Amino acid sequence: MNRRRFLRTAFAFGVGATLFPYNAFSRAAAARKKVLMLGIDGMDVRLTEQFLRQGRLPNVQKIIARGGMAPLATSMPPQSPVAWSNIAVGGTPAIHGIYDFIHRDPATMSPFLSMSRVTPSARVLHLGEYAIPLTAGKTENLQQGKPFWAYLAERDIPTTLFKMPANFPCRGGDIEMISGMGTPDLRGGYGNFTLFTTTPESFPQDISGGRIIPVAFEGNQVSMLLPGPRNTLKKETPEVAIPISVWRDRINPVVRVVIQDHEFVLKQGEWTGWFRVEFPMIGSLVNVKGICKIYIKSVHPHFSMYVSPINIDPSEPALPIVSSEKYGKLLAEENGFFYTQGLPEDTKALSEGIFTEDEYLELARQVLEERKKLLFFEFERFNRRESGMLFFYVSSIDQNSHMYWRAIDPKHPQYSPELSGHYGDILVGYYTQVDGFLGQILEQYDISDPNLTLMIMSDHGFGSFRRQVNVNTWLYENGYLALSGADALERNDYFSGVNWKRTGAYNLGINSIYLNLKGREKQGVVLENQAAGLKTALREELMALVDPASDERAVADVRIVPDAEHARHPHAPDLIVGWNDGYRTSWNSILGGFSPDIFADNLDKWSGDHCVDPSVVPAIMISNKPIVKPQPALWDIAPTVLQEFGIEGSEEIEGEALYTVGSG
Repeated sequence: MNRRRFLRTAFAFGVGATLFPYNAFSRAAAARKKVLMLGIDGMDVRLTEQFLRQGRLPNVQKIIARGGMAPLATSMPPQSPVAWSNIAVGGTPAIHGIYDFIHRDPATMSPFLSMSRVTPSARVLHLGEYAIPLTAGKTENLQQGKPFWAYLAERDIPTTLFKMPANFPCRGGDIEMISGMGTPDLRGGYGNFTLFTTTPESFPQDISGGRIIPVAFEGNQVSMLLPGPRNTLKKETPEVAIPISVWRDRINPVVRVVIQDHEFVLKQGEWTGWFRVEFPMIGSLVNVKGICKIYIKSVHPHFSMYVSPINIDPSEPALPIVSSEKYGKLLAEENGFFYTQGLPEDTKALSEGIFTEDEYLELARQVLEERKKLLFFEFERFNRRESGMLFFYVSSIDQNSHMYWRAIDPKHPQYSPELSGHYGDILVGYYTQVDGFLGQILEQYDISDPNLTLMIMSDHGFGSFRRQVNVNTWLYENGYLALSGADALERNDYFSGVNWKRTGAYNLGINSIYLNLKGREKQGVVLENQAAGLKTALREELMALVDPASDERAVADVRIVPDAEHARHPHAPDLIVGWNDGYRTSWNSILGGFSPDIFADNLDKWSGDHCVDPSVVPAIMISNKPIVKPQPALWDIAPTVLQEFGIEGSEEIEGEALYTVGSG
C-alpha cells in the first residue's frame, strides 16, 4: 500500500482511536492483558541451544517447556538499527527507511548517522559573542512507519519502553519511554571517553571513541580541563570545558580529585559512582547538565585517569531522551544516575588499549548490575499494574560477543589457548546471568496465565569476524571506482583521492554499495539506462569473490534494492552485501577509506559480528506461548503484540502474528 493511498484510507476512517477496529470486547480483553518483552540484543540461537543442552539455562528451559523457542529471520542487513526498526514497525526497510548505521545525502555526499538528526535553529540573533536562537532547533527520529507502541498509546494502554533501540528522540505517543541505541552522549558522540595521562606516548596516537589529554604534575598537583559539549549559543560554537584538580600522594597509590562541588579520594584501580557536572553556556545563567564517572588507572610512577563519556542527565535532559520528564526523574530518584548513551559498554576503550581486559570486564560488570537494578525496578512497577506492556532492553550479550568471540573461535587470528583459558567463559557467563533475570520473572509471574504473554527476543545472532574486506579497494581493482593515483590506496580519509568522473560505484557503511548515479549523486556519471546492468554485474562479481588465503567465498548473497524503495527513501543503497560467516566490510572501507589489499585479518578485539547474510545469524524468540507461524521473522513481533491487545494494525505492517496461523 503506497503512502498516498494509506493517507486517504486514514482520512476515510478518521483518526486516533477510531482509525482501526477496537470494539468493546477488545477493550475488555486489553484491560486484563499484560505483555512483557525482554530485548536481549545479540542472543544467538546456536549458543542458546548449546547452553540449553549443557543445562546452563534452566529458566529458559522452563519457559520453552510452557511455550516454545524458534529462530526468527532477521533483517537484511542484520544490523541492530535495521533489525530493531523491523521489530518496531512490523516491516522491513522498505517501510522504516533504516538501511545501515550510516547513510549519505546523495546531493552533498555527506555521511550521516541513520537513526536521528539534530538541526540547529534557522533563525539566530547575534549579540556580541553570543548567537541566540530565535526558533527552536529540531531533534528528529529518522525511523519512518508507525511503531507498535503508538497503537497502544492511542488506546491508553499502560506502556513502558526502556531503551528501545532506534527510538531517539522518543516517538510514538504519550507513554513512558527512555531512548536506547542511537542516543548520543553530551558531546554529541556515541560514547566518547577522556583519558588524562602523564604518558600519552604509551597509548595509540590516533584513536576513535575518545580523547587522550597529556598532563604534567607540578609537585604533587595537576590541573586540567574536562572537555564538554560545544556551546551552540556562541559564535563558532567553541567547546565548553570545566576544571579538574588532582593531588597525588607522594608514596601511596592514592589521589584526591576535585571537580566542581565534588571531591573524591580514590585508590589506584578504584571507580567513583555517577556524579553530575554542569557546563556553563552563558555565564551562570544557562548551563547544561551531564553525568559521568571516573576511574584511576594508575598513580605512580605514571598517572592515568579515565573519565567516562559524559552522559545526558535523565532527570534534567539536555536532549529529548525521555518521555515524560516525570518518568526520567522517577528513574533517577529511585535508582540513581545510570548510562543514558545508546550503548554503555566502552568497547572502544578496550579495542584502543585504554582498558586492559580486566578493566573493561569490570566496567561491563557495572553496566549489567546497573541494568539489572533498573530491570527489577521496572518488574516491580509492572507487577503492580492490572494490564499493559513493558519492553526492557539489555545490551551485554551483544557488546561482549563483539569483544570476546576471539576467545571461543579457534580459527580467529587473535585466538590462543591462553586467551580462551582466561576469557572463554565470558559469554556463557552473560547468558547464565540473563537466565537468572528470567528466574526472577518465574518467581513473580505465573507463565501459565493466559492473560500474560512473555516474549524474550533478540534482533540477530552472532558469528566470527576473522577477515575484513575493503570493498572500496575491491571496486577499484575491478574497475568500478577510479582513483587519482595509486597512493590513494594508503589513505583512510573519506573518499580521499577518488576520481568521481570515472567512478561507477562506491561503498559507505557496513553493508551498503551505491551507484554514482547521474542526477542523484553530486558528481554522478552512471546513466539511468546503465544502472540495472551495473547492479547485476556488481552482484555477480561479488558473489564470485574468493578469499585467496582460504579459497572460501566471502559473500553469501547480495540484495539489489528495488527502485520503489528509492522512490520512498532516496538515501537507500543500491546493493546490500550479505557476507559469509567469518567476513565483514573492513574498518577503513565503512568510512570511505582504502587499503592496499582487499582482504586482511581482523586484529581488532571487536572479533565477533553479525553484519553478514541474515541466514548466518538468525534472531531468536522464546515465549510462554507456542510459536506456530511458519518461518517466523522479526517483523512478526509487532502484529503479535497488537493481536494480544485485540488491535488490528495498518496495512503497512508486513508481518503476521506468531501465535496464530494465517493472521495478519
